[in-house]
Order: sequence, then C-alpha cells, then structure tokens
Amino acid sequence: MLTNSKIALSGALVLATASAAVAAPKLNTTKIARDLLGGTAQRVYYQDLTTQQHLKIDMLGAGDFMFFGDAGSPGTNPTHSYEKEGLLMSVDRPSITADGDSWAGVNGHNITMPQRFVLTATFIEPNKVSLNQMPQRGQYAAELALTFGGALYGETSQFRAETYNFHPLTPGQRLNVPFDFIFRTDIKANLYNDVTDPQHPSPFTLVMYVDRSASNSAGNAKLFVGNELADSVLFSFCNLTAATVFDNIQVGIGTAAGKKFRASVYITEFEIWVPNQP
Repeated sequence: MLTNSKIALSGALVLATASAAVAAPKLNTTKIARDLLGGTAQRVYYQDLTTQQHLKIDMLGAGDFMFFGDAGSPGTNPTHSYEKEGLLMSVDRPSITADGDSWAGVNGHNITMPQRFVLTATFIEPNKVSLNQMPQRGQYAAELALTFGGALYGETSQFRAETYNFHPLTPGQRLNVPFDFIFRTDIKANLYNDVTDPQHPSPFTLVMYVDRSASNSAGNAKLFVGNELADSVLFSFCNLTAATVFDNIQVGIGTAAGKKFRASVYITEFEIWVPNQP
C-alpha cells in the first residue's frame, strides 16, 4: 500500500511527465542561421513578442514594427494587438474576392542589409472562425516577405480546407513561395495536427535565406514545426540584386480563398540574422 507521501510523489511525477510530454520544443534558430550563412551568424534584429518590452535587439536601427493592411480590399479589417501569447494578427474575408493581409513590418528604407541574410518568424495558434455562424472552408496563411519595387516577394505557411475552385480538401498545412509559383504538398498529418492541437498547439516557424548577387538572387524557404523540419524548397528572385533597397521586411497573415471567415495567428518571435563581420 502506498503512503500519502508516496502517493503525492507519484502524482507529482505523473504531472511532470505529462507536462514534459506536451511542452513545445524550442527551435534553435541560431544553428539554422549559422548553417545557412556558412558557419557564422549574428542576430541583428530580434522581437520577442511574448514580452512587454518586445524589441530586444536592434543593431540595424530599424525601430519597432509598423502595421498596415491592404487598402485595395475593403472589408478585410486587418487588426493587431499585443497579447500574452504574442502579437495577434487577424484579417477578415467577407467575400470570395476579398483577398487581404494584416502585416507587421520593418521599414527597409531605414536600414542597410548585407548581400546575404536570414529571416525567421515563429507563429502559434492559427485559427479560422466564421463571420456568419455557419461553418466555412477556405485558405489562409502565415506569411514572411520582402517588398521592393512596389511588389511582394515571400513565403507562406498555408492552411487550407478547400481548393481555389471551392472543392473541399482534407485540412492541411503546406509551404508555398507564391511569387515563384511554388506550391508544395501538405506536410505530414501528425505535424499539422501538432500545430492545430486545441490544448497544446506547437509553434511553427518560417525561415527565409536570401543570397543576393549583382544580377539576380537565390533563396531557401523552410518550414519547421516545433524543432522538426517539415519542408524546405529553393527558389529564385529574378529581379533582386545586391543593390536593391527593400521597402519593407514584413510578417503577417493573409487569405486566398473562401468567404465569410476571419483568420488569425499569434507571432511570437521575429529575427534577422547576418554573417558575422571579421
């Protein structure tokens, strides 16, 4: 027979084991940046959006986020708010043609970016709710992007429950690079289930590596769930050079199909990494 103290100890061990089982693993972005940049990396911009004083590192002199949406899409209602879980970004999709985005961005005109760099953005709790109390399918995505020359170039972690032709799909998550017409297959179902777990959701992270040259540039897009690489793909920037000045470096959420829903996600961390200077 167990004594009271042994029962209490046993209960504590069970609780500790359960907590360890559901704790989200921390992604080592330092190692990722070093691997992509060739062994050395320095974090020059860092926002920890789960804390009140969220701008932790700003060696670029970029300042805090600015916020904006899509002026050409009426009714999308892009919003943001700082919550304990992170920076909550949301956007509405009132109709099938109302593509919209809600962005947090760093002003690229205020900073000088090197030829090579890495961006990381970590998210948690992607969500889609109906605007009319009826179940709604659709597509929305967490986004990480650069803008220059008045155009948007980025990668997304897309969540979809229907095709662009309104045919239902088994809900899933995939990595896309839309401007380069790269649309990947869904990641493993168990990873998607981890991300959308209602009790203990796993964070997911978009990583973008950019390598600019005098004539054109290459990129590498990666999607991690927790600390596991879910997918990656190489892509090209045909009109980005080492001399290009960025309009913005931005992170947010957008919609692409469906109607009558609101999409939201928390951003928990945002980083810019560059090669160590000798």
